Order: sequence, then C-alpha cells, then structure tokens
Amino acid sequence: MSQSLSQRYHDYVGELFAREDATLRYVRQQTAVRGLPQISLEPNEAKLLQLLVRLSGAVRVVEVGTLAGYSGICIARALPEQGQLITIEVSSVHAEVARAHFEYAGLANKVKVLQGAGLQVLPSLAKDAPYDLMFIDADKGNYHNYLAWAADNLRVGGAVVADNAFWGGRIFDPKTEDDQAMVAFNRTLADHPQFDSAIIEVGDGIALGVKTS
Repeated sequence: MSQSLSQRYHDYVGELFAREDATLRYVRQQTAVRGLPQISLEPNEAKLLQLLVRLSGAVRVVEVGTLAGYSGICIARALPEQGQLITIEVSSVHAEVARAHFEYAGLANKVKVLQGAGLQVLPSLAKDAPYDLMFIDADKGNYHNYLAWAADNLRVGGAVVADNAFWGGRIFDPKTEDDQAMVAFNRTLADHPQFDSAIIEVGDGIALGVKTS
C-alpha cells in the first residue's frame, strides 16, 4: 500500500467514525496550553480504544498513564453506568489537570485518579481483582511489568491494550533502552501463554491481548 493511500484511508476513517467532539477538542487544547506533553491518543486510536472497552463488556478498567485525561474520557464514556475507571498518573500536575477534565466531561463519578508511579500503585489494586481491561500508555521500560500485572489481575476474557506498539518505527532499528523495551514487550505479548494477541495497525500501533487462561 502506498503511503499516500494509507493516509487517505486514515483521513477517511477519521472523518466518518472518529470526529472529536467539543469536550475532547477542549482537552487536547488545554493539554497544549498547560504545557503538558502533546502525546494524547490520535482520534482514530481513541475511537478504537472506546470500542474495545464496549466489545469486552468491561465494567472495571485500570489505566496506567493518565496524562490530561483524553484516553480516560474515551474509556469512561464506554463504561456502563456502574462502571469505574481507575487511572494512574505519576505526575501530580498531570493528575490534577486530568481530574479537572474528568469533571468537565461529566465523568468524575466514574473515574478515580491515583497519583503515583504505576509499579508502586498497582500492587494496592490487586486485592480488588479481577479487572476487565487494562490500558497501558506510560513509561515504556515498564510495559513488560504492566503486562505481568495484567496476566495476574485480569479476568479470563479480559483484555490488555497498549499504545505505541510501533514506537514510531523504532522497533525496527532499536537504539535506546525504550526502543529495546518496546521490542521486548511486543515479543513477550506475542508469545505469552495466557493471551491471544495482535497489533492493530492504527496510529502508532495498538497492541491487544485477550486473556485466555
């Protein structure tokens, strides 16, 4: 497929199925205005994440990497009325911005923001396992650790979803520790005996694993 045709497909799908509404546009704008990293999901990726939450029938979701709350809003919108998203953010500044955005979106009743490093917070959530879905979009060096937590704490039939599986193409010529970490994560997910998995070619690659045992 030519690059120009691939871009046309991307634009076509985005225009039909992944239009940002006013709330998501506001969050994206505020992310830039407040000087936060502008690395939120693309609209096509966010739409896919929302659909995966719906398809899995998820009620209880864990997210690692809140940032400004863009992906969390998409997750929470797909949850049933009694659903809950627990989202973990290492930065106290980002966590406060995200809380304000969840309130703005009318979703504060469905979302609990926990501030701290993922590996420090996740053990405290294990007592309330199993969960239905885990979304990973945080420090790349710990993706394999987050996957291990998912294997232990998701229900059978639950899903682990991870952003940046293609890592901007650096998986093909890894040089840094983060590059190597993403190569290793993809391989571990592909070979994991508890997950049936694939990478969906949307945005920077969405890795998906459904827990089978």
